[in-house]
Amino acid sequence: MNAGAPAPPLVTRGLGRSYGRLVALDELSLSVAAGECVALVGVNGSGKSTAVRLISGLLTPSRGSARICGCDPYREPDAGQARAATAVVPDEPLLYEDLSVRQHLELVAMAHGVSDDGLDARIDEILAGLQLAERASYLPRELSRGMRQKAQIACALIRPAALLVLDEPVVGLDPPSQTHLRELLVAAKAEGIAVLMTTHQLRFADGVADRGVVLEEGRVVDAGPWGELCERSVARGWELY
Repeated sequence: MNAGAPAPPLVTRGLGRSYGRLVALDELSLSVAAGECVALVGVNGSGKSTAVRLISGLLTPSRGSARICGCDPYREPDAGQARAATAVVPDEPLLYEDLSVRQHLELVAMAHGVSDDGLDARIDEILAGLQLAERASYLPRELSRGMRQKAQIACALIRPAALLVLDEPVVGLDPPSQTHLRELLVAAKAEGIAVLMTTHQLRFADGVADRGVVLEEGRVVDAGPWGELCERSVARGWELY
């Protein structure tokens, strides 16, 4: 890296997590540049969600390291800077039961210093795109699983971030919403945001992912440019569509 150049949004080196003799994730090394999308691919239990939780600072690693914009997500004060740079969409929506969908977006925007200028229009745009406009006043308990997922995605998109992390973002989303989410991720990349997502659906990542990493039982079994990785996956008969 050149002197004075900004640190990449995400770099991991030998990142791993074990529970006794169970290896949930073993030696994950990857980097995601600004404006790039890397997809972690694998079936349930392959280690994708463990990787996301480690990178997000929700789990501490048994070995290895992660850096988000050069900051250590496990140690303060670096961890605070890492969190500020990372927008996360978990595999299970985490919402406040007493706030409406719109109030969630307003709260996230306020917490991250988003200017009031044009905020209402931006919220309207995101809600409309995710087909949430008619449910903007709904509380989480009034929403389906898919709608709660959309609300969580909207919260991630309303705030500034150098790194956007999505764990199985299409679960519960209907095809039109999947298409729009794909468009939103492409737009985020165009703005220079790095994207890391997990999926067991190769088709969704087409046109979004630049590179892919395939995990099996916590271990990397393939990696490379997205198109080449998909060709090898199909040749091996992996049912990841």
